[in-house]
Amino acid sequence: MTRPNALIGQPVERVEDARFLTGAGTYVADLAAPGMLHAVILRSDVAHGRLLGLDTAEAEAHPGVARVLTARDFGEVPKIPIRQQALEEGKPYLQPVIATGRVRYVGEPLAVILAADRATAEDAAELIVPQIAPLEPVTRHGAGPLLFDGSAGNCAYVFTAERGDTGPAFAAAHLVIAERLSVQRHTACPMETRGLFAEWDGARLRLSGAAKVPFFNRRVLAGMLGLEEAAVDLIEVDVGGGFGARGEFYPEDALIAFAAMKSGRPVKWVEDRREHLAAMNHAREAEAAVEMAFAADGTVLGVRGRIEADIGAYVRTNGFTGVRNLAQFLSGPYRFPAVFIEAAAHVTTKTPAGTYRGPGRFESAFFCERLLDIGAARLGLDPAEVRRRNLATEADMPMQMPQMRHVDPSSTTFCDGGAYHEVLERCLDAFGWEAKRAQVGRMADGRWRGIGLGCFVEGGAAGPREGARITAQADGTVTVAVGSSAIGQGLETVLSQVAADALGLPMARIRLLHGSTDLVSEGF
Repeated sequence: MTRPNALIGQPVERVEDARFLTGAGTYVADLAAPGMLHAVILRSDVAHGRLLGLDTAEAEAHPGVARVLTARDFGEVPKIPIRQQALEEGKPYLQPVIATGRVRYVGEPLAVILAADRATAEDAAELIVPQIAPLEPVTRHGAGPLLFDGSAGNCAYVFTAERGDTGPAFAAAHLVIAERLSVQRHTACPMETRGLFAEWDGARLRLSGAAKVPFFNRRVLAGMLGLEEAAVDLIEVDVGGGFGARGEFYPEDALIAFAAMKSGRPVKWVEDRREHLAAMNHAREAEAAVEMAFAADGTVLGVRGRIEADIGAYVRTNGFTGVRNLAQFLSGPYRFPAVFIEAAAHVTTKTPAGTYRGPGRFESAFFCERLLDIGAARLGLDPAEVRRRNLATEADMPMQMPQMRHVDPSSTTFCDGGAYHEVLERCLDAFGWEAKRAQVGRMADGRWRGIGLGCFVEGGAAGPREGARITAQADGTVTVAVGSSAIGQGLETVLSQVAADALGLPMARIRLLHGSTDLVSEGF
């Protein structure tokens, strides 16, 4: 028997590593079945235009092609719902799983070609010439034509975070810094591109290639296909990383499942890298016009401004998340008494956006920390000292974050111990801040020397919850089934540690099962 907490937090040999190091991992590209078809997706090469037609006759007649699917095969084309910040205002901007009537970004799906092998499907795709009447693209906020007929405009929503009153704070300031700052568009590039493998037996759908939020995706997919949730099983296989972008519900999740049902045969799709860069969620593109008000001693009296975020052509499942965080997280772990930040989500004719590691937090931290550095320089203060004078303290806890107008404020409170000064001092000491600061602006080894400092907020224990099914086996081992997903973060090792400590067993006696929506009733 192990003592409680003998394993949690301790270095252990990773459970997952043996299969990866020996080449025994299983990825979507490794899956196959008799009669399998390969799918290739024809995508728009026009950023914005009216889709007038698709002549698929030549592609369908191409040797080896089993079927070509377009929007007309769906009847009513379903749209992908919002998973996070599911605001009514976002609904006019939802993405159909396949283009119908209009295309809004390069990479939008137009057709699915099913063939005996991938090369044949690719050849057939080249035989389809989409008839698209080009329209003026929208490349930035506040410019270009209306993208969605009947909508209020190309600004889908404006998130607002507020604390205190910035008017008096700025009026009393010794120094006001006003800057325009921007963060460029990013995307994730996992070693293994996305892929899906769909099997339909006439009554039940099995879709391999799920990641991150399979239970939400199962609910959405079942609704789109007119199936009961119990008739759909989403299966994880190994993935080459998630990075926040992988595992959301994408058009392909519906298209490949639908293709298997329509063809009656297993269907596999694996995107190439060019396709990945055009089709998977982008993130981060934001421009900020922000001001920070300082007292003479470097204390921040207030921060205010507006951020324009480019979320691409549609509001995807988590496309609002980064924009929301831009507003609320800009004040960071600091006790700024007055905050007013607007963050606007604009649609443009670019690849739709979602989350990418620290969504909104990365960008907002950059905006805030840059203002602090400029303020420190103009006041003649050590940047570290400016952080010391503004970080929240243990006495401030629990500290309310700036209130979002659409969110219950009880969910936005700093509830930890607040030992931020201790963390800062330990980091500065370990880094050797004072010694390195003396090197700033000097050249050594042919390189100019500089240093940087920033503080960052990461939310934890967001929940809502996670469950497990624990089964004791006759041989003394315990099987633990969970609804969590493995996307490179060492899930099997970590949850085996937790289970072993909770049950007082060696890790060798724990068998962790995950990766199927059939294992447990829910997962988050």
